[in-house]
Amino acid sequence: MSTESHNKYYQEYAARFAAASSQSLVESFNREVGNTGWTSVRASCIAALIDEFRNRGINISAVNDGRSTDFNHHVRLDETENRLILID
Repeated sequence: MSTESHNKYYQEYAARFAAASSQSLVESFNREVGNTGWTSVRASCIAALIDEFRNRGINISAVNDGRSTDFNHHVRLDETENRLILID
């Protein structure tokens, strides 16, 4: 996939996630748990999702170390502390 196509998909996902509720972002994350397939479109989606969590100031350290994201566990949003918590 070209950089231009990647940017197009990223922008589409970024707009969708920006308009979504925080709970919807969590649901989007949880749909990815256990998915081992990898495509450039999925990469665009995940990059936009992680960026939106960060844009909202949500602490994602339970699943992201700054370089990679762990999709081995479902999460919930602790709204009091504005952070993701592993639930399984």
